[in-house]
Amino acid sequence: MAKKYTIKKITRKRCRIFPLTRNHLAKYRAVCFESFHFLLEAKSIDFRIYIRIGQEMVEYIRPDEMSHQLILDIWSASQKPGVDVEVYVLKLEYEKYQKTIGQIRIGKIRRLLDKEPRLDRKILDVFHDLSSASQLILRGGIQNHMVNRASAVVSRLVAELMESNQAVGTLSKMISIDPTLYDHSASVAMLSGIVAQQYQLRVFTLGELETIILAGLYHDSGKGHIPNHILNKPGKFSDSEFAIMKQHASLGHREISRVISQGAAIDPVVALVALEHHERMNGTGYPLKKAGKAEESKNGIHLYSRIVAVADTYSALLMKRVYKPALSAEEAITKMHSFASNHFDEDVFLPFAAHVLASLQQFEEVDTKPISEDSQKDKVMLYMMNGEPVFV
Repeated sequence: MAKKYTIKKITRKRCRIFPLTRNHLAKYRAVCFESFHFLLEAKSIDFRIYIRIGQEMVEYIRPDEMSHQLILDIWSASQKPGVDVEVYVLKLEYEKYQKTIGQIRIGKIRRLLDKEPRLDRKILDVFHDLSSASQLILRGGIQNHMVNRASAVVSRLVAELMESNQAVGTLSKMISIDPTLYDHSASVAMLSGIVAQQYQLRVFTLGELETIILAGLYHDSGKGHIPNHILNKPGKFSDSEFAIMKQHASLGHREISRVISQGAAIDPVVALVALEHHERMNGTGYPLKKAGKAEESKNGIHLYSRIVAVADTYSALLMKRVYKPALSAEEAITKMHSFASNHFDEDVFLPFAAHVLASLQQFEEVDTKPISEDSQKDKVMLYMMNGEPVFV
């Protein structure tokens, strides 16, 4: 149960605060924290930022009083153990918020390419578009306009993947050189397409590749229904918190199935992947303790879920968290090898692992000193990003 959060007197004096009803809340859109830290690079904003604290809404930052300290104050409030705090912008102003985040992301990608021009620019451009879509999914719910936008981006990604042998190397090095660009769902979407391309037991059609990539993009959609004080917890979960966090698989399946029933153009297997992406080949995963391959067993795991599981784990291992260091691509593959026979379909994992190592050879001479070491601001941004456990 979330704890009560007390609003300070100085905040009550400075900010407009009003009680919140369900009808009133419908005017706002929740902000995904995986991109919120980008606002530390914003010199100004043309939208308002609100904090929901229990049943009260606080208009915390107006455009004329934007400061990085206030952004950090919001982050600090969200990190209080067990408190019910969430950040919103008005739906009418959400497009302005997205535009600001997008401009900052583009600037960061441009600086990344200046540092390492051998990265694939087209892949990074598609990553930018995927990241914009993933932020809508995680805290805004799945809506038809977003479904159509995501499908269009994924179609473009499939075309770029077919032409590029540098995709996995580009994505891996992007995360290691500038970890503040990390977007888990966008990364998993791209990696799922790469994993599928390396699978040697069959060749996927372009349509099947698109479905696999979309499954990667939507795989964590259930996290939008997990309380923020658990979702954004910087350290390890308690047993009770982890039990709640594990519900995201079932919640994602339910959310995607609901919008499909309402006419959204999503293949039903995408909902199945959301349910199964934490199942493990030896039956130790969740939520259904499935084991083996669906082709061979009634209780087996679908091939697309086995593909996304590999992409999901690889992506998570590349990212630093408070309780784990960031691993290099080579270290991530080595670690995955250590439990591959129990967790993964090795027909899926082993060709991908070989491809990762081969793709990284062209970057062997790159100075991988992270951009995050170049400024104190980026160090703060990295601190703000701590959150998601590796195998959640």
